[in-house]
Amino acid sequence: MISRGMAVQITGALLLLAAAVGLWLVIGHDAPNATAGGAGGGRNMPAPVMVAEARSDTVVERIEAVGTARARESVEVVAEVAGRVGAIGFQEGAGVTAGTVLIELSDARERAELREAMAQRGDAERQLERARQLLRSRNISQARVDELRAVFDAATARVAVIESELYERQIRAPFDGIVGLRDVSLGAFVSPGQRITTLDDIGVIRIEFSVPERFFGRLVGGLPVTAQTAAFADREFIGTISRIDSRIDPATRSVRVQAEFPNDDGRLRPGMFMAVRVDLEERDAVILAEEAVVSQGERHFVFVVEDGHAHRREVVLGLRRAGEVEVRTGVSAGQRIVTEGVDRVRDGGPVRTLTADRSDAPQGSASGPGAS
Repeated sequence: MISRGMAVQITGALLLLAAAVGLWLVIGHDAPNATAGGAGGGRNMPAPVMVAEARSDTVVERIEAVGTARARESVEVVAEVAGRVGAIGFQEGAGVTAGTVLIELSDARERAELREAMAQRGDAERQLERARQLLRSRNISQARVDELRAVFDAATARVAVIESELYERQIRAPFDGIVGLRDVSLGAFVSPGQRITTLDDIGVIRIEFSVPERFFGRLVGGLPVTAQTAAFADREFIGTISRIDSRIDPATRSVRVQAEFPNDDGRLRPGMFMAVRVDLEERDAVILAEEAVVSQGERHFVFVVEDGHAHRREVVLGLRRAGEVEVRTGVSAGQRIVTEGVDRVRDGGPVRTLTADRSDAPQGSASGPGAS
């Protein structure tokens, strides 16, 4: 005999079992069908998805880098000899031509020495000339003439040395350019090697930047380069690649590149931080929304919608840009591609497109982006 309490327990257990079976039927059977888009249907109900057409567009394969502007020619103007600044022949920030005297050092002592040396050379020259005349009349020996010639040559050399010292006391511009701020004042004493100012040839500006090794084989002289700087944010500067380093940096796996930019208006200055863009190739391409791509390891797939069914296609990707990706093979322009709901789609399975606001749309509706 079963007691009343035991009967109640058995009844409760049976009710719990029935509830569990019902729950399993809802979760394990009905839910997949609902996910597939059907309410109360079988496993072949269409999956709700958003679609968009693959489109043709122009893509540009581009290198983007940062670099530093440099003058075509640049030097620090320094004193070659010690002395006191006697005259300053330039205005800071002004242009000068090659050979312009920038600084003159006091040279009174050297000029006095030059006059003395020139007098000694003149005396030696006169003695040598008299000796040559006496030699013709045999009243002097050849040895004496040679001795006087040596004295004259030494005096001539001394004049040349002092003239050279005088020249070094005039510090000249070695090329056309713009002088910077001066670091000395009139009357200041300078030492050999002390910086006076800077000189930059900025008629052409060079921008140096680094390019990843994988692009090395595609870099050639004359390739157009576009650069921008925060100082002139609304302007693009156009130049060309002028030099490519012969070595790859083993630490960064990149190569140094220099590009030259005309700078007739002098806007670009050495030291500026520049954003550089090099366009390697412009081509027609097929473009997809990036979210349409399903990646599995190194392989990539999309689902193409044809006749109300989704077909998985393997694709080869190319360049990426904001929210979009280039497809090199596997898809043609105009094909309808699943962009949202790819997790609900299986290869060859039926699909139902949705409008942009996610409400259901009949098959074949063209209302809203991506509708079929």
